[in-house]
Amino acid sequence: MVAYSAHVQLSDIIVRFESDRERDICELKSFFKYHLIDTTDESDCTVVLKRQASFHMPKDAEMLWQSLRHGDAEPARRFGRRRVSVPSKLNTNGLASCYYSRAREEYYYGLMLDLSWLCYHPSEHTIYHILHQPPQRKNKAVGTEVSNPLNAMPLLIHVITTVHGRYLAHGAAVAIDHKASLFLGKSGSGKSTLSTDLARQKASFMGDDLVLLYTKDGVPMVGSLLLQAKLYMDKADEKSSVDVPAELQTDYCLSAPLEAVYAVQQNGLPMSSVKPRPATELLQQLMEASNGMMMQYDRQQWLTTMYAISEQTPYYLLHYGARSSLTTSLLKNR
Repeated sequence: MVAYSAHVQLSDIIVRFESDRERDICELKSFFKYHLIDTTDESDCTVVLKRQASFHMPKDAEMLWQSLRHGDAEPARRFGRRRVSVPSKLNTNGLASCYYSRAREEYYYGLMLDLSWLCYHPSEHTIYHILHQPPQRKNKAVGTEVSNPLNAMPLLIHVITTVHGRYLAHGAAVAIDHKASLFLGKSGSGKSTLSTDLARQKASFMGDDLVLLYTKDGVPMVGSLLLQAKLYMDKADEKSSVDVPAELQTDYCLSAPLEAVYAVQQNGLPMSSVKPRPATELLQQLMEASNGMMMQYDRQQWLTTMYAISEQTPYYLLHYGARSSLTTSLLKNR
């Protein structure tokens, strides 16, 4: 019987985490601070944390993809089990991979950083998170060397959400009058600063690095991932991890209909400006901001969602000037 558990809500998906270690659940509750819920409803997905010294996939398991960070060199292809490498937005040091066993109808997601695995059987709606635990050494207490379940959170969130038709995108978002504005752009374009500055102006914060995109009853939606933001604080030389709603005393929003998408570019001018762009450019931006087709559980659904969002959502180029020129009215008065 499971001793400890917690429920988390990600864009209307209810996830139940189970572990026999209280510390695991405490860490998960802290990580998902703004997504915790108290519910007796049936969960959409259960994640069971298990610890063992080794893990072996079935012999017929075939690699579907291996994630690479943008800019990394693709490794040499192998004979036998094929290797398909794809650019990834996951913060896993380019060491995540996915295998599929036709005999067992199971997916296996590996995180080589700490030798942990996610085993998913679609019909069971359960993910077994196998954490590597080395054999006991002399003069060391049992359980002192264990993998940290938080290391696999980016990959686990990707697996859970893509199975349920929610798709990670590298972007920031805020909600104004209960409608979401999504900001896309390269790292360093100012998405984090822009979203937190708007949150200080009474917009509801929805995330500064990763958000979830999906449709609900045909309406494009943005789901929040309210994790620690990476920001320059008080003229510091390096970014710090910041709990934006708590430390900056801002409001936050867990999900909202998508009103507009903005491609963010810094222009070096005193004033910020907004200019409309064609929907065809938005489709390309959405695909570049996501983990890509190969990493999706249902590739056709992913494509359908990206097309629906690009066809229904206004798209703008936001020339980001001086921070003092940025106001919520700039987004309202388009």
